[in-house]
Amino acid sequence: MLPKLRTGNWKWVSYLKDYCANCTLAGFSYIANQNLHLLERTFWLICVVISTVGSYLLISQYQRDFNSRAVSIVYESLPSTHKILFPTIAVCDMYNKFVAPPELIEYVTSLGSTDEEYSYDVETFINFLVYPYFYREDNIKGWCAEDCGEGCAECPAKDLRQLYERFMTNCSDFFVSCEFSLRPMDCCKYFLPLTTPHGNCFMFNSLLNNKKGSLTWYNNEIDPLTDTAKIKIVTKKPTQLSVLNEEDVPHNSLAGYKVEANKPGQDKVFQIFMQTMSNDPDVREISPEYRQCRFPDELIRDTAYKAYSFSTCFVDCHRVHQMKECNCSVFNFLPEPISKYPDCDLQGLLCLEDYTLVRPDARNLLPWTDSKYSCECLPSCTESDFRVVFDHQLPFNKSNPYMTISVTMPEFATERYRRQALRTRLDVVVTIGGILGLFLGASILSGIEFVYYFTLRLWNNYRKKHHHQQF
Repeated sequence: MLPKLRTGNWKWVSYLKDYCANCTLAGFSYIANQNLHLLERTFWLICVVISTVGSYLLISQYQRDFNSRAVSIVYESLPSTHKILFPTIAVCDMYNKFVAPPELIEYVTSLGSTDEEYSYDVETFINFLVYPYFYREDNIKGWCAEDCGEGCAECPAKDLRQLYERFMTNCSDFFVSCEFSLRPMDCCKYFLPLTTPHGNCFMFNSLLNNKKGSLTWYNNEIDPLTDTAKIKIVTKKPTQLSVLNEEDVPHNSLAGYKVEANKPGQDKVFQIFMQTMSNDPDVREISPEYRQCRFPDELIRDTAYKAYSFSTCFVDCHRVHQMKECNCSVFNFLPEPISKYPDCDLQGLLCLEDYTLVRPDARNLLPWTDSKYSCECLPSCTESDFRVVFDHQLPFNKSNPYMTISVTMPEFATERYRRQALRTRLDVVVTIGGILGLFLGASILSGIEFVYYFTLRLWNNYRKKHHHQQF
């Protein structure tokens, strides 16, 4: 068997030499040419090895440069007639510390108490479910003591999402009127409810609970020549208004552009300046880790939201840490219930308090911190840059029981950011092909030739040899 094995190996060596003698790669034919002196063949072997190493080093350097310099952001001018899209608005219900809803008082009273004393701690706990933004560390342990005494009112232990939905404010009980570009609009048709880490919010043109082109998506295009960039909201209850990108979720732990109106007769004017971001079509061909951003439709794994943004990623990451430690998450981190991510009951919330994960300091979740709960989130590729120009409160109107907030854009941007691809897939093919052609004389046909020589031609040679042996 050993001689046969050696003979077979030598056949393959001779066939490889035949390929080198006839292939189009530069230098290989000289190495396989037995008519040349050994010194000449060695010289060409060294040249081929050096060229191969050189092409490898250049391609590796190109790949490293591609990772660090895949895109660039430039600043470009816009014509004065350029139309803009008014940003997304989130109008969130706020806790009213002066007036408790009668239905809430009735519910807390129904929980029972032998001494007929009203439990303000239980009321505050339920308000926390509806307005989670006012939570402070270890509040739940204070509100819901394990042993509050015989017959006292105790915090509800289960179905906390149902309690939230029971006591959250309905749209018809919240809005009085809405205007866009000085034209009235139906508030409840275009401001859709969304459960957020802040609580109950009504979202105007948000990708998280709406879709472009739907009947509930308002035409928010502003013509600088004919339209007024203004939205006016009048509400019956205290309000926090946030200016967002259409893929963002309101989150009090993250920096944002917010204004509050929490007293009857209050009228506030909030002026902003917006610079948008556009992306060249080639940017999508670059993977998110190289361009360092994600488009709204590039959802991350197991997300609870319909669009990607830094804020939604931040909430998802926070929820994942909650699940890891206590096998549940606070229900307002899920806009809609998901069976594989159970909502926390009272014991689950107490567990999260032990890990300070109910509402941790946002700074401890940032990727450059030493916290074990840090989050790696990329920004959105389409997010706009907002700046507050003016925030003014008009004189109180004591006869007006409602609260008013107006958001305006007194000036339109004459420039915008544009993200462009420095290296596309075509650039990769051209560059790598150019390097291989420069050092080795390789081309696409060289690759086809290699495959052909060791498949089709090998089979044909075997067929001819077998045919001759038969005769």
